Amino acid sequence: MTNHRNEKYNESGCADKTAYEAIRNIRREERRNLIFELKAFANKRGYKIVSTIRLKEMDGEDW
Repeated sequence: MTNHRNEKYNESGCADKTAYEAIRNIRREERRNLIFELKAFANKRGYKIVSTIRLKEMDGEDW
């Protein structure tokens, strides 16, 4: 996984706001899709998610 603090900068060390915002938007969409899938999974089995779902991206140390 990449270090999120360094995603604001390109490989040469210059700030790259466009790339950072694109990556952020992709991650946001991935989280939304995952939450939708979790809700569908629970609903299919007769459950309803009634509280906030908090997600944390796992890095190598979390495994």
